Amino acid sequence: LPTPDGTLDPHTLHTALTDLRHPGSPGAPAVPVLVCATAGTTDTGAIDPLPDLADLTRAHGARLHVDAAYGGPLLFSATHRPLLDGLHRAHTVTLDLHKLGWQPVAAGLLAVPRAADLAPLTHRAAYLNADDDTEAGLPDLLGRSLRTTRRPDILKMAVTLQALGRTGLADLVDRTLAAARTFAGLIDDHPAFELHSHPTLSTVLFRPTGADDTTVATIRRRLLHQGRAVLGRAATPTGLWLKATLLNPHTTTDDLASLLKLVEGHTPR
Repeated sequence: LPTPDGTLDPHTLHTALTDLRHPGSPGAPAVPVLVCATAGTTDTGAIDPLPDLADLTRAHGARLHVDAAYGGPLLFSATHRPLLDGLHRAHTVTLDLHKLGWQPVAAGLLAVPRAADLAPLTHRAAYLNADDDTEAGLPDLLGRSLRTTRRPDILKMAVTLQALGRTGLADLVDRTLAAARTFAGLIDDHPAFELHSHPTLSTVLFRPTGADDTTVATIRRRLLHQGRAVLGRAATPTGLWLKATLLNPHTTTDDLASLLKLVEGHTPR
């Protein structure tokens, strides 16, 4: 079970892994196989305690996979990279650069330590991998992408990395996360709003003070229907929250103050 902030609790995980080593029913696995951790949850942007989880998986003989789809680009930033301490100990990592990488929505990748680790995904089909065509110099498609003929978004990532480099992307990441902290401060200082928690990444959860779930959902729909603002929603143990996922590094404090004023103006009285 996750903690109240949505992260994995190492003590709970240790108990679960220990129980797997002592199965209570016939046929249950005797050795844990895989632990999936998250570096940037969808709802709040929280990051699991990766060093503790790496220690546990190693002690229990399990593999560690880290879903860093949201938080992975923090690696570009010298300022924020420490938030991902322990990521290098994962056996596999997923990255999705359509948020803090400013890429198309399909621009995701799976990082593995060795190309041979992808061998189980290898498939052959006569209509795609004709050996005689390959020998004649005609490339097949199946080996170019896990999704065969889908567009090669990896090229767009490569061009972005070449154009901006680590420093350029780090600047965009740092500015975006700074905007999230600024927005959280505006909410904290406003008597009409409550802040769920200070942001780890660029996601900020907030709502009118004391608002119930119906009110929060109504505000969001009103703003969407009127074309004034696009806010997400996140359900937590403390109820429903408006979710602002900031992704524009050029967002100003005035922009954020205007958004807060919009929400205040659309709050049912």
